[in-house]
Amino acid sequence: MLLLLLLVHAVNALDSDSIFHNNRDIFYVNPQCGEIKLRVAKNSVEKAFLVSGYSRIQMNIGYRDEHYDYYSANLIPFDSTFSYSFLVMSDLDSLLLPAEGAFHAMAPAFDIPDWAAGKIYYLINPDGFYNGDILNDPVEKNAWDKEPKDWLSYGGDLKGITRKMDYLLSLDPDIILLTPIFTAASNHKLNTRDYATIEPAYGDTNDLKLLIETIHARGKKIILSVVFTHTGEDFSAFNDIATNSHASRYANWYQIKSMPTDSAGFRYTSWRSDPRFPMLNLKNRQLQDYLVSIIDYWVLFGFDGFYIGEHEEIDTDFMQKLYGRLKSKYPELLIISNDCRLQATQVFDCCFSRKFTWTMIEYFVTNTISTAAFDSIIHEMLFFRPAQMNCANLFGFHDYNKRIGSVASADILKIMYTFVFTFCGSPILLYGDEIGMTECAPLNWGSFNWDVEPQNKELWRTVRNLIRIRKENMQIKDRHFFTLYIDDIKKVYAYDRGGLIVILNCGTSQSFVELPTWDGTYVDLANGAKYTAFSQKLKLSVDAVSYRILKREV
Repeated sequence: MLLLLLLVHAVNALDSDSIFHNNRDIFYVNPQCGEIKLRVAKNSVEKAFLVSGYSRIQMNIGYRDEHYDYYSANLIPFDSTFSYSFLVMSDLDSLLLPAEGAFHAMAPAFDIPDWAAGKIYYLINPDGFYNGDILNDPVEKNAWDKEPKDWLSYGGDLKGITRKMDYLLSLDPDIILLTPIFTAASNHKLNTRDYATIEPAYGDTNDLKLLIETIHARGKKIILSVVFTHTGEDFSAFNDIATNSHASRYANWYQIKSMPTDSAGFRYTSWRSDPRFPMLNLKNRQLQDYLVSIIDYWVLFGFDGFYIGEHEEIDTDFMQKLYGRLKSKYPELLIISNDCRLQATQVFDCCFSRKFTWTMIEYFVTNTISTAAFDSIIHEMLFFRPAQMNCANLFGFHDYNKRIGSVASADILKIMYTFVFTFCGSPILLYGDEIGMTECAPLNWGSFNWDVEPQNKELWRTVRNLIRIRKENMQIKDRHFFTLYIDDIKKVYAYDRGGLIVILNCGTSQSFVELPTWDGTYVDLANGAKYTAFSQKLKLSVDAVSYRILKREV
């Protein structure tokens, strides 16, 4: 009998090698958010506690995958003086980690500007928004409101944005996000010719200063997109390589495979596999210093931040140098990346994940993932990113090949916008999407239709109402997201955002839902309807392809 007990104990004994914590990693210890995590082999632990002094706090499983259970404890914010250890228990064993001494929070501070959390972005390509000065129009241009043609310009400019400020105020986003404004031979300006000058068809530095001053005077922020992953083929350094081959002093500025004088001919890596976008070699220190100096120049105009992209990956060393130099001088400057791989290292404040854009389209539009799968992706994404970054990360439905209005029905669009405007982080609205624009060519989002009659005003009112709801309910800007209800068959999804309950019925039939809630009366912030919860349950029906945003009356 004694031998049997020893064998059972051996089988259930805890192994310190199967338990992991790194007090220098922001994922495992996040002082600013008061989070501490512990990873254990799946199903190996019955209970886990965070021990500090005489306090013992039970940890909960925050996420589970096929190999590990991740336990999490939520505390008040702390600093490196905070000491702690872990007590883990199985049925017949317990283990203290570390065996001697205690952990201290050694992860570097991860702070983002306070103003950036949960903001609403309005993305504008000046060329297609509004033509405020016909005298600076390019010689060749497309007629306004006509179908986009390749990279042909429409003639919009910086003055046009300033002149349409009343419209922007009526929609009421928090931040204007400008696509690149540098000199380039295209309407999109993603093929930069000169980082130090404004595209003449957009205006001049006085027009830019006026725009920034006008936006700031209205209590808004403005962020500039800067393409540092590639240039245009007419960029001076690239031209020098094409002319001087191996003798060019810029030979290492690009990802060159073979020089013009080589037997293989001029070959290089390019964005979108398009030779008009040669990829930069961001590991080159001379190039790094040059690009950082470019930001140093433009920040003096009053920009509140910069979006660094557009290639899916960007060099870590370059981002570290860029972030370190800028933040040392401008701590309130927001640095946004297009590369979310680096989310656990503070080389940017937040990121825009195109992968999540595709996930949302797969769930809401193409119906290629289930509600449960969508929920799982959301929780994995939120759990493995720093909480303060989750509050500021950008997400939206735009890409460079199509507008969301061309692939989603009007009713589904309303549900999609309900989700993005009630989700964690910062939603992006592409100019014209709010009025139902659909026409788009690769890298050309077309021109804003200022004729009121063809605009989808119902969609505009829905978006404007959702923006209002988001701004009036500050808990939406917080990091907390709790799933309340999943129905894969009827495609119904409900979640809690700190007391605000959102129900999305993406299915084709009416659905009855029963949600765990506090007792009381709940009002639908979208239409004013009221519902009553009894015995900590809220029961209601939700029409097909519709949504509810419920708030408990106090």
